[in-house]
Amino acid sequence: MKKLLSSIAVLAVLSAQAQQFEVVSMQRLKVGNQMETFHPVFTPDGNSLMVTSEGYDGLGIIDLESQEFTKLTDMAGAGYKVAISADGSTVVAHQIHGLEQKVSLYSIDVATKAATPIVKNVEHFNNVDIVDGVAMYAVGGKMMTKQVTKEAATKAITPTRGHVFVTEEDLKLVVYRNGEASIVDPFSTPEYDAQYCWSSVSPNGKKLLFVSKNNAFVTDLDGSNAVDLGPIHAPVWRGNDHVVGMVDSDDCHEILTSEIVIVDVEGSFVQQLTETSSDLKMYPSVSPDGSKIAYHTSDGSIYIMNIKQK
Repeated sequence: MKKLLSSIAVLAVLSAQAQQFEVVSMQRLKVGNQMETFHPVFTPDGNSLMVTSEGYDGLGIIDLESQEFTKLTDMAGAGYKVAISADGSTVVAHQIHGLEQKVSLYSIDVATKAATPIVKNVEHFNNVDIVDGVAMYAVGGKMMTKQVTKEAATKAITPTRGHVFVTEEDLKLVVYRNGEASIVDPFSTPEYDAQYCWSSVSPNGKKLLFVSKNNAFVTDLDGSNAVDLGPIHAPVWRGNDHVVGMVDSDDCHEILTSEIVIVDVEGSFVQQLTETSSDLKMYPSVSPDGSKIAYHTSDGSIYIMNIKQK
C-alpha cells in the first residue's frame, strides 16, 4: 500500500508542474483484428516497430505506414531485449530454454527470416548491442563479438575501439570499456546488497541509466554522481538529456495504474505525457529522432504519441 500511495502522490506532483513537452497527436495502431502486441521497440530508421507477446515469446515487425505485421520467429524469449542493426536488416534475439534454464542467441535476417545461432545454451546474459554490424554481448564476465550483418563491418570491434557496453551480471552492473569489464555497484554497503536492472548507456556514451531500489538513476560510467529520477520503471533514453519511462503502482499482486512520463537527467523536471485513465500504459520506446513514443496497454494495443519540446 505504501508503494501505491507514493506513486499516486508522485503523479499528482507531475500534473502540477509546468509542461516542457507537447503531445501533438496520439494514435492506436490497428494491427489485425485479434492480434495482441506488446513491448514495442523502434527500428533505427523510426519507420517500424519490433513487437512481441506479453511474455516476450515470438517476434514480429510492424510497418508504421501500412500498419502491416510480419512475423519473424516464434522462439521463446525472442522479444526480450532485442537488438536491431543500424540498417534494419538484422535483429539479434534471445531464445530461452525454460526447462534447461539456459539461453541462446540468434541473428535473424529480417528479409528472409532465417535464424543463425550466435551462441547456444549458456547460463545467462542480458543486454546485446549491435555496432557496425557486429553483435556485442557478455558471457561469464567476458566480452564476446560476432559479425551479424551481410555487409562487412566498417570498423572492427577491438579492445581499443572504445565502445561502452553495459549489462547486468548477478544483478550487478558490469561496464565494458576497451574490452575490460568493471563492476559498477554505487549503492551497496556492508549492510545492504543493492541490485540493478534495466541498464543502458546514453547515446553519447557518457552516462549510465538503470533501475535500483525501485527508482531510476543516472550516473557517470563509474557509478559516481548518481541522480535519482524517482519511481520510474522501464526507463529508456530520449537523446542524452531526457529519459522516458512509466510510473506504475501495484497492490503487490498486479499493476493497478501506469502512466508514461518524461524526466530530465538532472532530475529537476518531470512531466506526465499520457492522460490519467484506467488503461495501463507500459514499456515505452522512443524513436531515434525523439519525436515519437510507442507503448503498449494491458490489452495488447500499441499506441504512438508524437511529441515536441516547447
